[in-house]
Amino acid sequence: MIFLHSKIKRMKMQKLYHQKLSSCLVILFLCGSQVLHAQKTFSAEQCVQYAFAHNPLLQASSTDTAISDLDIKRVSGLYLPRVNFGAAFQYFITKRNLLVEGGTTLAPSTIAPGEPYAIPIGYNNTWFPTLSVNQLIFDPSYRNSYNIASQNRMLQQQEIADFKINLVTGIYKAYSACRLLEVQAKFLVQNINRIDTLIELTRVKFKEGAGIKIEVNRVEVTGNRMRSELANVRNSFAGAMLGLQFQMNYLEQDSMILSDAFSIPEIVSATDPVMQELLIGDPAKRIESQMLKTQIELADESIKLERARKQISIGADGQLGFTPAANSVGKIFQGERWRPYSYIGVNVFVPIFNGSDVNRAVEQRKLQASQVRNYFDQFTNQFESEKQTVFYQIKNAKEKFLYAETNLKLAENNIYLLQEAFVNGVADNQDLILGENDLYENQARYYDELLQLLLSQIEGRYVIGSYNKISGLSN
Repeated sequence: MIFLHSKIKRMKMQKLYHQKLSSCLVILFLCGSQVLHAQKTFSAEQCVQYAFAHNPLLQASSTDTAISDLDIKRVSGLYLPRVNFGAAFQYFITKRNLLVEGGTTLAPSTIAPGEPYAIPIGYNNTWFPTLSVNQLIFDPSYRNSYNIASQNRMLQQQEIADFKINLVTGIYKAYSACRLLEVQAKFLVQNINRIDTLIELTRVKFKEGAGIKIEVNRVEVTGNRMRSELANVRNSFAGAMLGLQFQMNYLEQDSMILSDAFSIPEIVSATDPVMQELLIGDPAKRIESQMLKTQIELADESIKLERARKQISIGADGQLGFTPAANSVGKIFQGERWRPYSYIGVNVFVPIFNGSDVNRAVEQRKLQASQVRNYFDQFTNQFESEKQTVFYQIKNAKEKFLYAETNLKLAENNIYLLQEAFVNGVADNQDLILGENDLYENQARYYDELLQLLLSQIEGRYVIGSYNKISGLSN
């Protein structure tokens, strides 16, 4: 037994030496890797802002907003005057003749009444320039067209906000999963270091004839399970990091370091406020509700726009008319050639019958408006069901986590007690193996329940509209 304890002491000293050597190698490796690729530190808020700045879909949506702004300006310009200039140049193959009848003022007296007579005009080409101005005075559809353009722009902004909210939710979920998996990996490394010591001890006992082979197999199985779980956690972390980088559109070579503090007590304490807000949640805070309200206003304006097609519209127009026979530049500016063909006036458009097209179009718009209102009512009912579902999801996740936390503390305390008992000769290797297995299982369950609680909280914040502000909306 004295030889066994001295052997264990030497093994611990060797293990400490190897751990220090491994730490030095890791530091040297990190220093060398920093020469190749730098590291960038990101908080969750910085990840969101990076995504807003680099996501191509958001940039495309910004272009849609600019298009909507131009639609408003186009409608606003309907009351601006329209000025047009036109010109026609004509060449006649033969000289022009003016046909008159005998007995008229232009006909010579020698021509019998009713007989045709051709008067030569004397030019082969002419230029017909014209300058016209049109001004809209009253159009009953103008106000509705302007409102529709404004509502389309608002709807476009709300669609961008909806995309941002979903993007923020996804980033927070991936970021939180990465931080949790980092913490879980650290605890698994500690477990593996402890189980490695137990494996070496069990092997020594077996070699010295103080143990049996089945104990060695059992403790090695436990160690392999922990290593397998560590590999799984690290792979899950890599997957979560890839998901985070995908949502951020992070394509840089520099590795990401997540800097936000990960406090489990803060996560647990944040549960009750989220649950309270879910109980009093207002569907009006959700972007979906705001979008549906805008669509209802848009549908109502579309009805008014169709009805405006039945009403009178008034405009004014004027024209600086033609210059017939202006076959030279000097003749173009002779006022007597312009005045007989120039005018200014008012035009009134009165729709009388359009084949019932307006009535049918109005009925279509009414059906569309009714459909949108049904969607709005459905969303309101869905929100009530959604917040209740998420409330009980968070409640259940918290209760399961608290049980898992209690069991983990008991398992950790058991490991401490078993180590003391082993040193005092009260417990054997089999007890330590069982204790390590129990700790491993409870630790895995603990972090799984913590992840579910964390994701449920993020989903709860999404339901109550907590991410509206960061997405550019007011609560």
